[in-house]
Amino acid sequence: MTEKDKKENTESATVIKLEIADIIIEARCNIPGVELQMSPSRQDFIVEDGQPDCVLNVHYGPLPDINLEQQLFDSGDGPWSLHTSGEKLVFRMHGSNRGESYVHRIAVFEPEFDRADLYVRSRSELPNAAASPQEEVLYFDPFSPPLDEWLIVNLLARGRGIHAHSLGILHDGQALVFCGVSGAGKSTLAELWKKRQVAILSDDRIAIRKREGKVWAYGTPWHGDARVSLAEKAPLNVIYFIVQGPENRVLPMSATDIATRLIVRCFPTFYLPAGMDYTLKFITELAEEVPCFELQFTPDEGAIDTVLQHVERQTK
Repeated sequence: MTEKDKKENTESATVIKLEIADIIIEARCNIPGVELQMSPSRQDFIVEDGQPDCVLNVHYGPLPDINLEQQLFDSGDGPWSLHTSGEKLVFRMHGSNRGESYVHRIAVFEPEFDRADLYVRSRSELPNAAASPQEEVLYFDPFSPPLDEWLIVNLLARGRGIHAHSLGILHDGQALVFCGVSGAGKSTLAELWKKRQVAILSDDRIAIRKREGKVWAYGTPWHGDARVSLAEKAPLNVIYFIVQGPENRVLPMSATDIATRLIVRCFPTFYLPAGMDYTLKFITELAEEVPCFELQFTPDEGAIDTVLQHVERQTK
């Protein structure tokens, strides 16, 4: 391909950019008749400008035959598995059609996670595919789960921060984060905060980074039952580890207890040692730099009053 062809090829490509936690992922496709689009849950996270941290070059059609070496992770009945192929990482997304399992997407990443080839299996290639009228333009989302969140987790683990099971709200220009495992009550608290007209970064996933000497909490598009998310960030004021109890009260915690609870409430990349080492280091520093407490709460507005009173005492 000549330099002129390369330039025309680039200019004709459809491009879509997603920014989460100050990380930009760009998807690029130059296949005639194929257009990229974003699902409604991520519309607020679309950006026009900015240098991408990772570029996905999208291919559509039959999946390539890739030599898979070591399997690093398999979600079992879940939707993905991770393998090595030489120095590259191969992320395979699984699905089923009329009872038959198959691989429908493959993302092949460079070791630094700065570039990947995303191969999307065409509809005609799916097992037991039903005949359908030819479409003039095919639209699809290159960031379909679980690729979007998995990629952000790994980009954060490369020296940027962590991704945590958390509710995050904005209060007086700062973020309050409520960490909890599934079922701990994040969405319940989110509904209670809604009654106070506060902005909610997400009721289920919060990214945490340290930048410019401050620790920041970021909203993400991955929400829980309260179905709220916001493409904003704020300095992180305090972290509460939530536990439902018979009364509303805030208890102190040791640094060791904080780090232990954080590690089971974030998404460590245990299949990649370098990412895991960084995550443990970041969590240790976070436990020392950000005030952290256990919040025992009842599912009523008294829990919100308890938090606001505690925050006020902390700032005096």
